[in-house]
Amino acid sequence: MSPRTGCAMLMIALGLWGAAAGFGQQDDRKSADLQVWTIRATTKNSDISPELRTIAEQLKKQFKYTGFKLEKRSTGKADLGKAFSTALVGDYQARVTPQKHDGRRVTLQVEVLKGDQRQYNATVTLEAAKFQLQGGWALDGGDALIVAVAAR
Repeated sequence: MSPRTGCAMLMIALGLWGAAAGFGQQDDRKSADLQVWTIRATTKNSDISPELRTIAEQLKKQFKYTGFKLEKRSTGKADLGKAFSTALVGDYQARVTPQKHDGRRVTLQVEVLKGDQRQYNATVTLEAAKFQLQGGWALDGGDALIVAVAAR
């Protein structure tokens, strides 16, 4: 085998190995699986819904409340550029629009509305399956609404 042939074979082998390992490739996805959790935060107790245990420390660190109750869990799938909408509590609703998704990180536009008044509008980039928390909007009895959003 000539040195030139050996070098070509080595380059092909390295290219195949790199492709198999995912190096140099971006997994550009066309849609995202979404989760939107509606959380009621309170200072009246220190109860935490069992479903929120995985994000309890994040909730306590980010918000000045002691109790967190999962009111609703919404899941859906949306194509890039298309909004997933869900009712939260009261007259609040959320719209989540995936913008970019490479398999590891997802960019989302997140909107929270009360009636037709926008309460929150931001574009966030997060690791796939990790929750982004936003909120503190007033609910009845001095409680607050927190919205947790994740995508994969």
